[in-house]
Amino acid sequence: MQIKNLFLSVLAYSVPAIVSAQDKIVKQNGETIEAKIKSVGTKTITYVRFDNQSGPEYTIIKKDVERIKYQNGSDDVFGLDEPVRRHHRRLQSTSSTDAASDPKEKYGRNLITLAPLQFTDNGLGLSLSYQRVLDKSGIIAFYMPVISTFDFNSRYFDNATQTYKNGNADMMIYVMPGVVLYPTGAFGHVRYGIGPSLVYATGEKSSYNTAYGGYTVVKTESRTQLGIVLNNSLNINPTTHIYLGLEVGLGFTYMNRVNGINQTSTGIAQGGFKVGYRF
Repeated sequence: MQIKNLFLSVLAYSVPAIVSAQDKIVKQNGETIEAKIKSVGTKTITYVRFDNQSGPEYTIIKKDVERIKYQNGSDDVFGLDEPVRRHHRRLQSTSSTDAASDPKEKYGRNLITLAPLQFTDNGLGLSLSYQRVLDKSGIIAFYMPVISTFDFNSRYFDNATQTYKNGNADMMIYVMPGVVLYPTGAFGHVRYGIGPSLVYATGEKSSYNTAYGGYTVVKTESRTQLGIVLNNSLNINPTTHIYLGLEVGLGFTYMNRVNGINQTSTGIAQGGFKVGYRF
């Protein structure tokens, strides 16, 4: 009887240990494979099924694997050039554990950029923008650029002097709240983004007319526009913090007023080269 009780006691302690003595392969799509790891190569991982360890060996592509949880409690986290091995720690919050072990979290959700070379249909200038990734996968981001440009190319012919003169450098300020959609996620070295933005623009517009006697009359009036543009961007992250980007947007106005008087609808164009900091 004592031998039987001893056997049952040993069995009771052994079964949980046997069950837990397995490796787990966690794929990028969230699927978990209970396995026994045979080898981890530069591009592939070889394993056998835990419930059939004498069966055939399987191979999985390394880039499809998020991490390996070994039976001894350590992890191999992939997604970088080399796996990062971490000692497994039991935390109270599962979500904080996932965030700490996810290499994508190294890219900050916030991005501030400056465009020292910016253009609109009004002229050349600069812009400052803020972007915030809204979801964990980095698919959707809120986008808020503020743009200021000047019409440096306005010239008119002065009949009085019979020469061309530079006109007013009419300034326009654009506020363009919108969203950016990243088909492959915002977190990575090179990413493409596309998304719409509303446009509110305010500033000045000058006109040049010849008056009686040949004198040129310069008239500067207020200008207000409401419209929408579709932005396309190439986003480059050389590091997890440094950002470089190119952006071009095209659209149209559905309100175009000069001195409070409605004008015909017109096109809107904007674009520039941006540098920024991600945090």
